[in-house]
This record gives sequence, structure tokens and C-alpha cells, in this order.
Amino acid sequence: MGLSNLNTAWKNDLYPLITKTFDYEYRNGMNKLSEIVDEVDSNSVDYRMEGLGGFGEYAAYNGTTLVTGDQKRGFITVVTPGEFNKTIDIGYKMAKIDKLGECKRVGTRLGYGGVMSVYLSVLRKFGRAFDSNYTGGDAQPWASASHPVASKGDSGSTSTIDTDAGTFSNLITTALSTSAITTAQTTANRYLTPDGLPFMCDMNTLLVSPELENKAKEICGVDGKLVPERMPESAENGANPFNGMKYLVIGGGNDGFTAKQWAVCDRTLLKDTFKVVYITRPTVMIAELDNPLIARSVGYMDYGVGFGDARPIVFSNPA
Repeated sequence: MGLSNLNTAWKNDLYPLITKTFDYEYRNGMNKLSEIVDEVDSNSVDYRMEGLGGFGEYAAYNGTTLVTGDQKRGFITVVTPGEFNKTIDIGYKMAKIDKLGECKRVGTRLGYGGVMSVYLSVLRKFGRAFDSNYTGGDAQPWASASHPVASKGDSGSTSTIDTDAGTFSNLITTALSTSAITTAQTTANRYLTPDGLPFMCDMNTLLVSPELENKAKEICGVDGKLVPERMPESAENGANPFNGMKYLVIGGGNDGFTAKQWAVCDRTLLKDTFKVVYITRPTVMIAELDNPLIARSVGYMDYGVGFGDARPIVFSNPA
């Protein structure tokens, strides 16, 4: 039989296996991040996020003259998605003698690779939070002792700092403990929004390195929801103040938090300001080739990760 007459239906038999397992692996993996990271779709080359802003507290009204106000703005952060790809070829013979199901696993492995690509990007964003080479819209790293409170507006993609509004810190250097968490929560509750209003937050989620997971279990409970009835470090055996606090491990391999690093955040507000931006969500495409003996699966995504405001999270970087 000549190649030109070779039945290529074997390729069609592979496609449902590859695409379905890819979709399942990706969705299942992203669930782990859904508590703190939002996913958005964009059709623009650049995605703009604007930090918190507003018009401030109302002024007294004398019954005659209306009081006008000026908007106080946050900072503009621009996320520019980039393209990523992984291609796998399956040969006719490989598919024909696939007694171990390796061809079916192509979808699983492509899906896992897509998940881990996004997951590692998120971990690296946390790992680089303390690095001055990686800054946000306010020209400060995510974890900084000198975040400007407000901007005067922006020109293009660059915001102008309002120096009169002052600064705030979302960086401490204390080892993880119940008292350190309380300090971080108090710090966040003293923040102001750019228009001078109190920053209303609930620092209800603990983010830890893998090395600190056992400590997080002591504080938050083994399953992240159940809290010990007694405060683990209290000589008075006092009540644990963190009822309902959940924890999440931010680290894997060489990425994410280092051994002593941790953070506390308002997971709802963090999700509002910390985003994975997709032009194209992870997908698998089947390429048409001139060679009938090869089925080609192309994993592809176009995405970027960024944060728009530092207030929803307080980081700790102990020595």
C-alpha cells in the first residue's frame, strides 16, 4: 500500500483523548490558585489594571454651595501577555502498539505542563516580591516599606506619584508566629486608600513557604479550616484569635517563597488586584501535516501575570 493511500483515521481516534485530558488537567490544576488569583480574558496587546482610587470623604454642605471634589488615583499596572508553546508528535507505530496508554497521556502531560507554566509564573511573582528589579505600577517591588499611597494620574502607562499623600509599608521582617500575624493585620488596618479613606480589609489568609506549612497547620488547623481551640503559643492557653483563617503554600521546586518567608492577605481583595491575563487560554491544537505517519499536538497559551495594588497583602521576609 502506498503512503498516499494510507488510512489516517488513526489520528482522529487520538484527538478526543488528547483534548479531553488536556482540558481536565488544566482546569483541575488551576483550582488550587483560584482562592487568590483571578483569571481574565483580554483581546488587547496590553492589559491595564488601576489600583484603588476614589473621591474621599464627603464635606459639609451649607445648603447652598455644592462641594466639588477631585479624584485621587491609584497606580496603573500594565500586563503584557506573551506566547508559550509545547509540541508533541505521535508516530503511527507508537499509536498502533500503545499498550501502556502513552498516547492518551499526551493530553495529560500537555495539560500538566500548561498548568505548571501558569503556576510557576504565579510562584515567581511571589518569590520576586522582595526584589527591586521587579516592580509594579508604583515603581516599587510588591513587598516594600515605601509604597506611595496615591498618584496624580498617568500619562500613557506611567503614573505620577503624589508625594504629598505619603507612603505605606507592606513589608515586615518577623518570623511566623501568632503575634506576627496580629502585627501584620494591624498594619493593614491602618492603611489609607489614595483618597484618604480607611482601607477596609479582612486579612484572613496565610501564605507560607513549604517549610512553614507545619507552623501554618498549628495556627490554622490541619485542613486549613479547622482552628485549634487553644492558641498554640500562649502561656495562658488563651483562645486562638485566627478562627476561620485559611492557609496556602506558596512554593515548589526552586520557586515561590524561600524557607522563612510568609505573608497574610485579604484573599478577596488580593484576587481583585492579582491577575492572570489571557489573550489565549491554554489549549491544544491538532496540526495538519503532510506526513500521514505523524499526528502532531500543539499546546499553546498567551498569558501574563501582574498585581495592581499592594494593600491587600503584607509580606514578611525574616533574616
